[in-house]
Amino acid sequence: MGIIIRQSIRNTIISYIGVALGFIITIWIYPNILLPEQYGLTRVLLSLAMVSTQLANLGTQNTIIRYFPIFRNKENKHHGSLFLSLAVPFIGLFFLTIILYAFRPEITQHFIERSALLVDYYWLILPLAAFILFFHVLSAYVRALYDTVMSSFLMNIVIRVLAAIILVLYLLNWITFFQFMIAFVSTYGIITLWLLIYTLNEFEVNIKPDFQFLRKSLLKSMGNYSLFAFFGGIASILVNNIDIIMLGSLAGLTETGIYAIAFYIGSAITIPRKSVYQISSPLISDAFKKKDLNLIEDIYSRSSINMIIAGGLLFCGVVANIENLMKLLPPAYSGGNLVIIIIASANVFSMATGVNGAIILNSKHYHFDLYSTIFLIFVTIILNYLLIPVYGILGAAIGTATAVILYNFLKLFYVYFRFSMQPFETQILYVLAIGAATMIIISQVPTMFNTYIDLIIRSTIITGLYLSPIIMLNISEQFNQLVFETIKKIKSPF
Repeated sequence: MGIIIRQSIRNTIISYIGVALGFIITIWIYPNILLPEQYGLTRVLLSLAMVSTQLANLGTQNTIIRYFPIFRNKENKHHGSLFLSLAVPFIGLFFLTIILYAFRPEITQHFIERSALLVDYYWLILPLAAFILFFHVLSAYVRALYDTVMSSFLMNIVIRVLAAIILVLYLLNWITFFQFMIAFVSTYGIITLWLLIYTLNEFEVNIKPDFQFLRKSLLKSMGNYSLFAFFGGIASILVNNIDIIMLGSLAGLTETGIYAIAFYIGSAITIPRKSVYQISSPLISDAFKKKDLNLIEDIYSRSSINMIIAGGLLFCGVVANIENLMKLLPPAYSGGNLVIIIIASANVFSMATGVNGAIILNSKHYHFDLYSTIFLIFVTIILNYLLIPVYGILGAAIGTATAVILYNFLKLFYVYFRFSMQPFETQILYVLAIGAATMIIISQVPTMFNTYIDLIIRSTIITGLYLSPIIMLNISEQFNQLVFETIKKIKSPF
């Protein structure tokens, strides 16, 4: 479990720096420089690129994590696994290009009435999807080598710094909006190239293939897994992005931009979950290879309690500061309060269920992930189709939150059914009680005369009220260790 602690500490520090940058850029810079329609364009493009990425990766990301233990061999440069990891997505990218070209009229007709700006920038989807595709593939590869820090640094910090730079250039009228969009896409190319160079220099790997190691039985097994991972990935990314895409089609880019800001705030609490999941997944894969179910169960339960602690703190901070956050936004972005609360609540439940997705995907029962997610796609589309025209961004939030809760509940039940494992411990009740008490107390604190001062003071009080009993009661030894190690890291360079 030591590697989870070490990687989580570094990722947590990087992620929270990224949160600070993301807050400045998403809450302050973007809304004050771009029009809601322009910001909505960047969000819809990203969502369409993410969906396209899942079409093109052909299940490569999850396949890398699951099968890398078989390839792992430093002396033989991991048997040319990097070549295979990059070659398969190239094939998928070729087919994606054909699809985007052939179905351009059908895709654009859904946006031309309310989101005409997207039609003008349609072809940016392809390079953006290509950059994101290979970044995620390389990220999965270095995760399999137990390194999650560099990819986290690039995606959480570097990409946001680059975004801030091009936003300032646009603000100063040094570049046009068209040039801004080209630069926006290019930032993802920069971090992808950076990660590739890092991978080749840092680890004993190369792009030279090792065809002798690729036995027919191994390729067949990987192909079968990749097929299910491919469809499961498409389903999962659709669930995560269908609200943005359908809002752009049914409500317009302005509503999409407002929703994207609120969704970002409500989703900020999931950052600790991403850090834990990134390093837990390859460890669970290795544990399945060794048939060490006790280790898997230990990771499962610890991930749940630690993520609910972190998620509970961030939930209290976000909900208690909603009014402050809304005051920092331009008036055009008001009205997202309920969206924030709904999305944040769903994400807290998701964090409480631990790393159930990693357990399913790395087991022999990985097929379930596909079946359950396909069902959820239909639920999500139906809910959004019915709710968005009536309730707008609130309807999208309800539909998305329902999908998140239902999806994680199904995975929770399935892991218990197949492995007799469930992540919940009695300590979770203590965490929920502490969170509720914190919210009751902070609600009695009067609003300060200045928004920024109120935000700082209110957040400081919440942190003290919430963390003090959790640390003193030693609800999670691992969390206590993480806190003390993080303090040490902050005090001294790491």
